[in-house]
Amino acid sequence: MTTLAFDSPTVASLFCGCGGFDVGFENAGFRGIGAFDISPQAVSVFRKNLHHKCDVADLATATISNATVGRPDVVIAGSPCQGFSTLGKNDSTDPRNSLLLRGALIAVNLRPRVILLENVCGVLSSKMRAHWDEATRILREAGYSTQTHRVTSSDFGVPQIRKRVFLIASKSKALSSFSVPGHGEVSLKQTLSAITRLPNHEPIELKPSSEAFFIAARIGQHQKLCNVRGGERSVPTWLIPEVFGGTTKRERDVLEVIRALRRRIRSRQYGDSDPLTMHDLKKECGKDVGSVIDRLFTKGYLRKLHGRVDLTHTFNGKYRRLCYAHPSPAVDTRFGTPAYYLHPEEPRGFTAREAARIQGFPDTFIFEGTRATQFKMIGNAVPPPVAESIATAIKER
Repeated sequence: MTTLAFDSPTVASLFCGCGGFDVGFENAGFRGIGAFDISPQAVSVFRKNLHHKCDVADLATATISNATVGRPDVVIAGSPCQGFSTLGKNDSTDPRNSLLLRGALIAVNLRPRVILLENVCGVLSSKMRAHWDEATRILREAGYSTQTHRVTSSDFGVPQIRKRVFLIASKSKALSSFSVPGHGEVSLKQTLSAITRLPNHEPIELKPSSEAFFIAARIGQHQKLCNVRGGERSVPTWLIPEVFGGTTKRERDVLEVIRALRRRIRSRQYGDSDPLTMHDLKKECGKDVGSVIDRLFTKGYLRKLHGRVDLTHTFNGKYRRLCYAHPSPAVDTRFGTPAYYLHPEEPRGFTAREAARIQGFPDTFIFEGTRATQFKMIGNAVPPPVAESIATAIKER
């Protein structure tokens, strides 16, 4: 069987961002010989934290060749995921989707022994799958055998449920039965401990007189502000009178009935809930419910939608307070915004350093730029421990 025999392996990085993918490969013993990204801020941070060349380049049009970077053993490419993401627009026409194919074409042109493409799992949905299949076709026609692997970051010492998909292409039979071994979980409590005075750790507490402060005060660990689902993890707006206004027990009972019925009585073939008719409500709550509904309209808890009755706030979860006993949701670009994510104990969102730790960046990795820029770089990165595990598995084949 042919082996890869990596003695002093090299790697080139496309869509490198601030360098999460590259940190993992560097930790696994790979030497970077070139990295490229369109963001000047991300490239600046990359250059200050990693030990190899990184250039600003629009990979939609740039020519990257062996004359540019030499001949790498491995090419890694984490192309933009916004169009494929189910948390975003999930837009099959997003022009950034084509960058997945550009990554494959550039990588093939560099003629490495291994190519590694990364993206969100949404790219494998029926709506988006054509992009992944086309990238696979490009690699196979260039003589590579391919495998698709789904991974969950919490299996690799990263305390978050971040699911990603990797397309691994190789010209060696040594990777024909490739697998990515995990190495255990790390607790969120351990991850967030002993963080005071570190760079990029600047906590911003909610103002005590603000609506956000009163909402956060009502949200416990592993809970979220949510009107459309019941259960212990959901805290509805009608239980936060300081912000949304007081309600009677009868009004709260009716709101809870509406919450349940709008998911059970369906009038459309899409979505997961529908507004209700007064007939539905009177049948369930009694003929006198009309006056209660009127009061809830006045108080702002209900609205009219297409001649029917619906909840005013139909979001499925804001102000998610993380729990030390559970992995974090996937760190995204909004992770520093309290309206989306709350610290497990304190009345605030997360700092850039906390988000970076949850992503698996070492404390020595320093981020620069505005707060929003730092969270964008961190949220878009491949968690270094995941990258390191994959790199080590490739190197050892």
